[in-house]
Amino acid sequence: MSKAAPNGGEDTVDHSGDKILEDLPPERFLDTTNTRLLQAGLKCMHSRETVMQYLAYENQHENRTWIQRLLAERARELAEEESA
Repeated sequence: MSKAAPNGGEDTVDHSGDKILEDLPPERFLDTTNTRLLQAGLKCMHSRETVMQYLAYENQHENRTWIQRLLAERARELAEEESA
Protein backbone atom coordinates (compact mmCIF):
# COMPACT_ATOMS: atom_id res chain seq x y z
CA MET A 1 0.00 0.00 0.00
CA SER A 2 1.28 3.50 -0.69
CA LYS A 3 0.37 7.02 0.30
CA ALA A 4 1.38 10.48 -0.82
CA ALA A 5 4.55 11.73 0.84
CA PRO A 6 4.97 15.34 1.99
CA ASN A 7 7.42 15.90 -0.86
CA GLY A 8 4.80 14.95 -3.45
CA GLY A 9 6.16 11.45 -4.09
CA GLU A 10 4.91 8.22 -2.63
CA ASP A 11 5.88 6.54 0.61
CA THR A 12 5.48 2.81 0.84
CA VAL A 13 3.60 1.63 3.91
CA ASP A 14 4.89 -1.79 4.85
CA HIS A 15 2.57 -3.80 7.05
CA SER A 16 4.73 -6.91 7.00
CA GLY A 17 5.98 -6.13 10.50
CA ASP A 18 9.59 -6.71 9.48
CA LYS A 19 10.56 -3.10 10.26
CA ILE A 20 9.89 -3.64 13.95
CA LEU A 21 12.12 -6.73 13.85
CA GLU A 22 14.97 -4.55 12.60
CA ASP A 23 14.39 -1.64 14.96
CA LEU A 24 13.31 -3.61 18.01
CA PRO A 25 14.52 -7.21 17.88
CA PRO A 26 12.94 -9.73 20.27
CA GLU A 27 15.82 -9.59 22.75
CA ARG A 28 15.26 -5.82 23.19
CA PHE A 29 11.47 -5.75 22.88
CA LEU A 30 10.96 -8.56 25.38
CA ASP A 31 13.50 -7.16 27.86
CA THR A 32 10.78 -5.25 29.70
CA THR A 33 8.06 -6.10 32.16
CA ASN A 34 6.12 -2.92 31.37
CA THR A 35 2.79 -4.12 30.03
CA ARG A 36 1.97 -0.78 28.40
CA LEU A 37 5.21 -0.80 26.40
CA LEU A 38 4.63 -4.37 25.30
CA GLN A 39 1.04 -3.66 24.25
CA ALA A 40 2.11 -0.56 22.32
CA GLY A 41 4.82 -2.55 20.54
CA LEU A 42 2.36 -5.30 19.70
CA LYS A 43 0.06 -2.78 18.03
CA CYS A 44 3.00 -1.90 15.75
CA MET A 45 3.14 -5.49 14.55
CA HIS A 46 0.97 -6.02 11.50
CA SER A 47 2.12 -9.50 10.54
CA ARG A 48 1.16 -12.69 12.30
CA GLU A 49 4.49 -14.20 11.24
CA THR A 50 6.35 -11.39 13.01
CA VAL A 51 4.37 -11.90 16.22
CA MET A 52 5.14 -15.61 16.03
CA GLN A 53 8.87 -14.85 15.82
CA TYR A 54 8.64 -12.85 19.05
CA LEU A 55 6.60 -15.65 20.63
CA ALA A 56 9.22 -18.23 19.62
CA TYR A 57 11.94 -16.08 21.17
CA GLU A 58 9.94 -15.73 24.40
CA ASN A 59 9.29 -19.49 24.50
CA GLN A 60 13.01 -20.24 24.17
CA HIS A 61 14.40 -17.60 26.52
CA GLU A 62 12.12 -16.38 29.28
CA ASN A 63 8.97 -18.47 28.92
CA ARG A 64 6.80 -15.91 30.77
CA THR A 65 3.20 -17.00 30.48
CA TRP A 66 1.70 -13.51 30.66
CA ILE A 67 3.87 -12.28 27.77
CA GLN A 68 3.13 -15.41 25.78
CA ARG A 69 -0.56 -14.70 26.31
CA LEU A 70 -0.19 -11.11 25.01
CA LEU A 71 1.68 -12.32 21.93
CA ALA A 72 -0.82 -15.11 21.25
CA GLU A 73 -3.72 -12.66 21.58
CA ARG A 74 -2.13 -10.32 19.01
CA ALA A 75 -1.52 -13.25 16.66
CA ARG A 76 -5.22 -14.18 16.95
CA GLU A 77 -6.27 -10.59 16.21
CA LEU A 78 -4.12 -10.55 13.07
CA ALA A 79 -5.43 -13.95 11.96
CA GLU A 80 -9.00 -12.66 12.32
CA GLU A 81 -8.14 -9.55 10.27
CA GLU A 82 -6.60 -11.72 7.55
CA SER A 83 -9.68 -13.95 7.34
CA ALA A 84 -12.14 -11.03 7.27
